[in-house]
Amino acid sequence: MHISACYIVKNEAENLSQSLSTIRDVADDLVIVDTGSTDATCRIAVQAGARVFHFDWRDDFAAARNYALRQAVNDWIIFLDADEGFIHSGIVRDKINAIAAVSPMVDAVMVTRINLDMAHDGRELGNDRCIRVLRRSPGIRYEGRIHENIVRMDGALCLFQDDGDLTLYHTGYSTDIIVPKVERNLRLLQQDMAEHGEGPGHYLHLADCYFGLRDYKQAMKYAILALDSPVQPVASRVELFHTAIESMRQLDWPMEEQLALAEMAIREYPQQPEFYGERGMILCGLGRLDEAKESLLEAIDRYEHPPARSTAETYFTEDVAAIVYARLGELEALKGETGKADGFFLRAMEANPGNERVREKYERFRKEKDCRKS
Repeated sequence: MHISACYIVKNEAENLSQSLSTIRDVADDLVIVDTGSTDATCRIAVQAGARVFHFDWRDDFAAARNYALRQAVNDWIIFLDADEGFIHSGIVRDKINAIAAVSPMVDAVMVTRINLDMAHDGRELGNDRCIRVLRRSPGIRYEGRIHENIVRMDGALCLFQDDGDLTLYHTGYSTDIIVPKVERNLRLLQQDMAEHGEGPGHYLHLADCYFGLRDYKQAMKYAILALDSPVQPVASRVELFHTAIESMRQLDWPMEEQLALAEMAIREYPQQPEFYGERGMILCGLGRLDEAKESLLEAIDRYEHPPARSTAETYFTEDVAAIVYARLGELEALKGETGKADGFFLRAMEANPGNERVREKYERFRKEKDCRKS
């Protein structure tokens, strides 16, 4: 089996070399479509042995990606962004070979992507699911001006869910660069809606954009519309629930409504730790502290003992775990259980020593404990 690797790029000199290093021993053919770089991107691509093509940018990611697909020559295609790369690059070829052998009808592979914040020492922001491996076929193409999707023109797309071997890193959501990207994405969405009208296919991406811009009213509106829509994302709905619940929190929405949404998320994703954590925090706000503790402990149990295989994205990172441990510490302190409280606070500090709010809570607890002793 032979593999083509494809990219569309513009001014990606800082990222491209690292990404290419993760597919160097995987790709038999390298296709790079440049949409107007003014830095060293094209030179780096040529030095890597790529066939470089130029495409006039027309505010349409699907058009550029489909142009790249037409240049590919091999049976399978890896299509990466320049700020992505395989974490376990040495096993990628064997894994794709195995998928093709076991599932000869598969069209594309859904992989896990770990989002890293390079502005904060590579802190993990969570992970999501996306298609980055696909079969070369004239009936398979991208659709959508922004947040483009893979579709099969003559029927339903046959997807394979990777179990983690093909996991990617992704730095494009780093906090120092995300706002201009979100503003660009929103502009392209608004342009598409002006041409075709607003529809269910826009809701998910509008929610994502408005949440990134901290317009929580609009983010909540579109997240709920997306959750209720007949048009559902190819990946999971975890991020939609997160956007809706967090937007409600930021807007001081009635806690009973926040709780109802968290309960709905738990019913849909009973193995995910984050929604037990969300429910626990909401129950704290409602003064139902015993129930809150139980829910937070369930979150920690699922975090510390995750299912062997999960195809759902998650935002329950070490930073989130630290916040949950700290809240459990506060709840134990309220009951006078200082030993248990101290244990939870220590686990919070171990999970993320850099979380200043958690550190402040722990230091306050220690001062209060010392005062009680004296």
